[in-house]
Amino acid sequence: MSITLTMNLNINTNENNHNIYKNTNEFEYNIIKYLQQNPFVRKRELVEYLRTEYNKKRGYSVENINRKLADMEKKGIIIILRYNELERFGIKEDDKRSRYVTLKRTEKIAEHLDSVINKVTSANPIQQKMALKEIEKYRQRYVLTPKQLDILVSQLNTEDIPLVEHILRIVYTYVDKKGIEPFNESEIIQMLRRLLSKYPEPLTKYKNLRTHIIYLLGHYNDISVIERLKRDAETLDNLHNIIGDYESDYTANIIEENREDLYNFEEKLRLEERGEPAQFIAEIRVRALIHLGLHDDRFKSNVRDW
Repeated sequence: MSITLTMNLNINTNENNHNIYKNTNEFEYNIIKYLQQNPFVRKRELVEYLRTEYNKKRGYSVENINRKLADMEKKGIIIILRYNELERFGIKEDDKRSRYVTLKRTEKIAEHLDSVINKVTSANPIQQKMALKEIEKYRQRYVLTPKQLDILVSQLNTEDIPLVEHILRIVYTYVDKKGIEPFNESEIIQMLRRLLSKYPEPLTKYKNLRTHIIYLLGHYNDISVIERLKRDAETLDNLHNIIGDYESDYTANIIEENREDLYNFEEKLRLEERGEPAQFIAEIRVRALIHLGLHDDRFKSNVRDW
């Protein structure tokens, strides 16, 4: 028997959705809660999650789950997206049999943000910044699609540094915290390279701007991270202030993959008696190994082995 529960879902309802979220049974509540945190999920993955998470409860067999999901779709609580509908939401999927589940209200928010995000392409800075703030309002309840992130990336060629910093922060948060990347990988890599050339040194007022550029390029395993690291070592003062730009899980792989190049570069610096930049390269390499789990973290006690 299904028990109807009245639960506070922290969702604003209106006449169009007929208050369908106010009174839900336990199964529906669990689905809604999960989809609020994971707006687009493969149906088979959702079924497996429910079957595993609630394996001690009745009504969570694969057959029951599929039947109840179909009922929720009929009620207008969820939408089950077919393969030909996925591109609209910017979902990359090779398996034509795949189905994705999302909340009906997510579709409505998506329609709103589709309209709002187009204002980011406006030539009016007020409209652009309002649009970015509107996007961030929904960050806890909705995520942008990869194609919506593409629109943000396309605006990174502006001369408005605060706007660049804001867009980069959003894109980095999506990649870092939500695991969602822009759809057009080659475009974001090219844009990030251009930005790193444009802002080769840390900006006093926008210190995280360059850091986010380097982290994202590291995420894409791009060689420009190594090129910038070497130029920094040769040209910048106070190198200890920029260690954080290269100390991350994202940059660790590309740094370690270029071990021979960086070893030879460090050797060259030491032979030229340029101790500080050589030490900087050595420290960055060790920190990369620590992030990869290949070296003890000696920096916790500030003990160095060179």
